[in-house]
Amino acid sequence: ARLKTVKRDPSKRARWKKKDQDNERGRTAIRYRAYPTPSQTGKVMRIAGSCRFVKNLAKEQWDLARRFGTRSPSYTRQSADLKELRDDPKLTPWLAEAPSQILQQAIRDTNTAYQRFFSGQSRYPVWTKRSSRTSFRDPQDVKFRRLSRRWGEVKIQGVGWVEVRAHRAVVASRITSATVTVEPDGKMFISVLCELHKRQPTKPLAAENTTVGIDRGVAVAIATSDGELINRENWTPKEKERLRRLEQARERKKAARKSEHTKAKEKGALSKRKSAKQEKTELAIAVLYGRARRRRKDFVEQESCDLAKNHRLSVFEDLHLSAMTHSARGTVENPGKRVAQKAGLNRSMLDKGLGAILSRTQDKVIGHGHAVSRVPAPGTSITCPVPECGHVDPANRVSRSVFICIACGYKAHADINAAIIICERGIKLALAGGTPVAALRGNNSEPDSSGAEPEHWGRRGSGNQETGYITVREVALQ
Repeated sequence: ARLKTVKRDPSKRARWKKKDQDNERGRTAIRYRAYPTPSQTGKVMRIAGSCRFVKNLAKEQWDLARRFGTRSPSYTRQSADLKELRDDPKLTPWLAEAPSQILQQAIRDTNTAYQRFFSGQSRYPVWTKRSSRTSFRDPQDVKFRRLSRRWGEVKIQGVGWVEVRAHRAVVASRITSATVTVEPDGKMFISVLCELHKRQPTKPLAAENTTVGIDRGVAVAIATSDGELINRENWTPKEKERLRRLEQARERKKAARKSEHTKAKEKGALSKRKSAKQEKTELAIAVLYGRARRRRKDFVEQESCDLAKNHRLSVFEDLHLSAMTHSARGTVENPGKRVAQKAGLNRSMLDKGLGAILSRTQDKVIGHGHAVSRVPAPGTSITCPVPECGHVDPANRVSRSVFICIACGYKAHADINAAIIICERGIKLALAGGTPVAALRGNNSEPDSSGAEPEHWGRRGSGNQETGYITVREVALQ
């Protein structure tokens, strides 16, 4: 008989991967405010509790493997263990109420957290506490439908159709997953991850909007080289005063409850860890913090969208925020100085969301075909931007907001002057062959050893005729 060679068909995953590469798919997330019924709220909390149990169980397996030097747990083995727990009616009967796909996703998230730790991308995973943020991810069978101009529904496994405030329609090829989050103040949000067929086209920009320098600070959150000073306070004076009073009341209630718990323990009786009044006070504090957090997020999203959409190259100073916000407490042998003042400065820096402004701009420039670059921060606030001068002296910084060059007499706002210097350094870096920070997601190319940037940074434009992409150097030259 004559043998016929048959070429093996690619697997389903390989076909999906090739299809994604051909269609140039991108992803975007839409966050909706959810308004569930009391029954749905109970289901969400039970599913989140089951996911918390599974995550902590997976973390314990990883910790034991590291402690005894054994092989790291695999997802296949962990899924088999999960099936045994779900099938046991005596040990964990409540675990069978949660959808298996959501629990399996909790295992995947834990394994991803450890992989990110081993690769140096994040810190060591911690235990998921009941008091921490309540959330879980639904990886499949997520659907969205619009009920009216303002309202819609999202289908979550084990919960059903949850009503949401549909401020934005889902226009995508498919919905990949949905993350349900319950904030400490009780508000629920559903973040829908969508997959798009094509990226949004780049709009033509004016010549003066090519490059912008951004200076970030505490007094003024954003100062641009265009002369804009952008700032927003996340706390009102009344809210600060109310927060101070509530925190004092919480500490008094905690001290009283601790004393009652100690007396009850001596008598052999049982007592609650928290009183009803203490829980009510903590809820009021959570409401205030949630309000400030949403204001900060709104500010970051709006300003990062403006920077990414209206400028081809956004230049930031390279700030080491983790070191800048480090505590000054010190150790017992070497105690720190001015610890309270440094703690207040750290709170102010974190409240402005300085790191989120950069990260969200990096995420958004991809869809507009633009780029982000970072330059060294030292000397930006004491350097004169006049080309004929360029004098560098700490005496140029007269005060926090006033810059006067002692050599040529140039006068400007100190933050705007720093933004101008940042912009100039970004252009010089791009012309010298520096690579941008924000690369296209889904592109596995890395800069070569010579330091020159690949020609596919950014989006389609007037650059390389073969690839159809613009480079950061071309952005600076425009």
